[in-house]
Amino acid sequence: MTNKPIAIVGGGNGGQAFAGWLSLRGFQTRLFDVVPSTCDTLNEKGGVEVMGNANYTGFGKIQFASTDMEKVLDGCELIMVILPSIYHKSMAQKMAPYLKDGQIVLLNPNASLGAVEFRKTLDDCGCKADILLGASATLLFACRAVEVGKVQVAGQKETLTCTALPSSRNGELKERIGDIFPAYNFDSDIIEVSLDNINAFVHPGPTLLNTGRIESGISFEYYLDFTPSQAALVEALDKERCAIAKAYGVNLPTIVEEYLDQYETKGNTIYEVLTNCEGYHGVMGPKSLEVRYLLEDIPYSLEAICAMADIAGVPTPTCHAVITLARAILGDKLDEGRTAKNLGIEGMTKEQFIKLCRG
Repeated sequence: MTNKPIAIVGGGNGGQAFAGWLSLRGFQTRLFDVVPSTCDTLNEKGGVEVMGNANYTGFGKIQFASTDMEKVLDGCELIMVILPSIYHKSMAQKMAPYLKDGQIVLLNPNASLGAVEFRKTLDDCGCKADILLGASATLLFACRAVEVGKVQVAGQKETLTCTALPSSRNGELKERIGDIFPAYNFDSDIIEVSLDNINAFVHPGPTLLNTGRIESGISFEYYLDFTPSQAALVEALDKERCAIAKAYGVNLPTIVEEYLDQYETKGNTIYEVLTNCEGYHGVMGPKSLEVRYLLEDIPYSLEAICAMADIAGVPTPTCHAVITLARAILGDKLDEGRTAKNLGIEGMTKEQFIKLCRG
């Protein structure tokens, strides 16, 4: 990639971590956020202090932070959208008038079919720019902002899936950003990246089964206090996830296999690998049902996954049951989300959907 500045869209935990980390590696960075006070503080400090377990730590200078999208995107080759998936559509709408031919837009993370939603939104906005659109399965860092301008990184992943939409452009994406992100694996497509989002399977169902604890105000550790019944639900969800992958010809590891590969844990079952995961000690359970485990993971992941399953003719009764239960409890607090209609894939055949994803 050229030495043009990198734009970070999103000034939360991940956005600040990437802005500082990239700067420490010698890249120019600038940041967009909708909150003026966040931008003001970052401009006053001049950058982000990255602490903890990242490969590069220290104070990473940024060019500037701004609420002006046009100013932030101008002259950038790579634009990283580092926001919860509930904001992907609104950010696409804000970015559409200012995107230029040749720019790369990378969603971090994709959640499920985030790139499909983003592309449709740009088209609906009349954006004609020939951009290279990509998405990663998850964030490179496990991190939290101690305060604006100071981020603690608990861990940095050694590998994660990343793809272009369509995946026929993966070679181009790897050539242009592979040196910046050596941990990214570009041998997948948006179907695999979407199904690789295991948060959608580990968060919503067990959270609903914790309703009594949550609404009674009982403090608990989300993973350490996991129960065998919660694990059984996740196991059923994972079987459906793997069945969808198989229908699309994707070789996907089970959640147990993925945890054993990515985390410091042990065991043969979902219950064992979750409760034995060292990195999860101290992760407390939610104090309200209005939490991203439901408000984000259901409309922006499980809905999209069920849409993919329906196109492939794969039954997903457990996924649908979790969605139905959550909508019965939360009602209009849950967005409609990434339904087949909203994604623009309603009525597609399996072959048409594969062509959209793979080219």
